[in-house]
Amino acid sequence: MTRTYDAARLHLIWETALDRLELDVLRAERAIAGASHLGLEPWDEPLVDGPMPPDLVDRALDLRARQQAVQRQLVQALQTLSRQSAFTDRVDRATARSTRPVYLDVTA
Repeated sequence: MTRTYDAARLHLIWETALDRLELDVLRAERAIAGASHLGLEPWDEPLVDGPMPPDLVDRALDLRARQQAVQRQLVQALQTLSRQSAFTDRVDRATARSTRPVYLDVTA
């Protein structure tokens, strides 16, 4: 269903959508910096019938660049965690004590 909005309402809808995206990026940036836990809420695509107002395009492009930077940082962090986990597993295997009981016959 196509809705028709006046210019002011459409602008507000787009601003709100960008605000939500920016908040998620800010949360991810803070989590990467170690300042908070990355607890994001589910995101649904905003239902916007109409073109983005021209004065919001630069903001949207800046936001996209920040999202891409966060994505690269998260990928790098996940790769680092994966390597650390693999190393920890190797150390555990190399230093693990046997879980089987071991008996020594001292009477023989």
